Amino acid sequence: MKSEIINMKDVRIIGMSKKIPFKSGAEECPKFWAEYVDRIIRPVIFEKQVPDAFQQAAFANNVGEFGLCTCDLPNHNCMTCGEVNFKGGCTKSFTYVIGGTYKGGDVPEGMELYPIRDGKWLKIHFEGGMKAFQQQYAEFFNNWLPSHPEYRCADNASFMEWYCGIDINSPDYQCGVIMPLAD
Repeated sequence: MKSEIINMKDVRIIGMSKKIPFKSGAEECPKFWAEYVDRIIRPVIFEKQVPDAFQQAAFANNVGEFGLCTCDLPNHNCMTCGEVNFKGGCTKSFTYVIGGTYKGGDVPEGMELYPIRDGKWLKIHFEGGMKAFQQQYAEFFNNWLPSHPEYRCADNASFMEWYCGIDINSPDYQCGVIMPLAD
């Protein structure tokens, strides 16, 4: 896994969101991405329909570039939160946002703005494209991150997945995670 440190300042994510139970996140997040394709990509790209205001905002702000994981639990740390809540019978939920970097303009009904923590973020590049995403995701949390104690996730900050490319079936498709770092 390749890693790099990036700086984020005054970034807001615009996107569509859905509350997802922690215990079914691995199944429900991909279903939500299918809803995104059906609502935004399929009508405009494949069916050549004129985009409505929602679709225009999605394309103008590159919605689909990020999967933002956030929750309203006070004083939470996304890493600890995920480790504890994604396992077993947790009844809590998190908000998953399919979003992009907000560039300005109208925020249509069905989308919201999410401020991103200013500061340094750890960007991890996964290998093997989307087919390997879940395996690489687990590898990052279970092995890579514990072996790099110099990187600690910031408290009260959202965690993001990132995606770049068109052909998600290509082994060269670029994706990974971005984690806010504690000061």
